[in-house]
Amino acid sequence: MRTVHRIDTFATAAALAFALLAAPSPGQTPAPAPASRATAGAPAPTADAKSPKIVAVEPVRDVGKVAKGEKVEVVFELRNDGDAELTLTDVRPACGCTVAKFDAKIAPGASGKVHAAVDTADFAGPIAKTIAVLSNDAATPRLTLTIKADVQQLVYTHPGFARFNYVQSQESIVLRQTLWADALPDFKVLSVESPYEFVRVSFHEAKAEERRAEVTSGSRQWIVETAIQPDAEVGALREFLVVKTNHPKQKEVRIPITGFVRPILSVTPYVADFGSVTMTEKGKDLSIIVTNFGKEPVEITRVTTALAGVETSVRPLEAGKRYEIRIALPAAMAKGTIDSSLKIETSSPAKPSIDVPLKGKIS
Repeated sequence: MRTVHRIDTFATAAALAFALLAAPSPGQTPAPAPASRATAGAPAPTADAKSPKIVAVEPVRDVGKVAKGEKVEVVFELRNDGDAELTLTDVRPACGCTVAKFDAKIAPGASGKVHAAVDTADFAGPIAKTIAVLSNDAATPRLTLTIKADVQQLVYTHPGFARFNYVQSQESIVLRQTLWADALPDFKVLSVESPYEFVRVSFHEAKAEERRAEVTSGSRQWIVETAIQPDAEVGALREFLVVKTNHPKQKEVRIPITGFVRPILSVTPYVADFGSVTMTEKGKDLSIIVTNFGKEPVEITRVTTALAGVETSVRPLEAGKRYEIRIALPAAMAKGTIDSSLKIETSSPAKPSIDVPLKGKIS
């Protein structure tokens, strides 16, 4: 027991001596603790990484009053106030604005340019068109540039648009425009261009009875006639008439052509598609609707198909105008793919027959 006591006493004394030796003397900075296994070998902290900084010298450019139809061109200056190269990853113009070119790389302390333009042909009054500049500046990854203008109309049009709601094969429709310029007494229309082959255009100086009485400037007035033809293509109309004039500041006037051309007979849906079906004891059927958009009533005289066993029936929904055609597949219909057609015969001289695709798959 005494021996153990001596050993314990000796160990305690040794530990105390070691602690006294390791302790810093007064005024001495303690030694840093040894690095842990997790931090051993880690690189020493470095200074902040370099980065670009995008600055628009003049982010909003107001060009003031411009003539309608004038193309406004603006150059924006961008400065890199950072200490790393600035990269423009994309420049995205809003509707009505285009970007011709831009400097993709801008060195620290240097400047670059974005060349943009606005075509004012389709605008009037105050406008503001924006451009989004995307870059590698983490603080400002998206910078907005703005072009402002006050678009002045120098050549006037009435009504200023040609809207057609037309049905194929019907009598041609003619729409008229009156054009004049208050500040140009000797105003002239030089030519008119149509965006569609089936829309014919003509123009002439307004006769006395054609002049608009509210125009008191004494300017010469011109009539532009737009006529849609019976062979017009089915679909939406969304283009522009282009009128060339002698006005020194507005040499071109764009007049929108809008509306829709409908077929004289329309089938909905335009494909009789059964899809993928599993036949039952009752068979399968579907219906399609035939609509007459013409002025004269139309009768459906017969419906036939080359697909054996298929039955069809016609039910008037509105006499002379709308019909429901029911197509029935018999229960004994053989399995396989249906790829045939339905022939609808009518009393319309303009559309005596309609072929409707007949599709499906029977399993």
